[in-house]
Amino acid sequence: MALPCPMCKTPLGLTLEFIIKHPVSACPNCKTVLDFTVNEDIKKSYNEAMGEIKKIKNQYKGMVKFG
Repeated sequence: MALPCPMCKTPLGLTLEFIIKHPVSACPNCKTVLDFTVNEDIKKSYNEAMGEIKKIKNQYKGMVKFG
């Protein structure tokens, strides 16, 4: 589900991965600055969870199709 700009409601298509890597960005339509800065504990938890998901995908690669 695309995150809309809170000001102009334009769908931005931001993913959690993009937000973690680039916490401050601007809407390409209305130029509103969006700041999703989070503390290091949240980033660490996110990275650990993504690592677990990748590990599970690699473990079952070729047996199961992940969408």
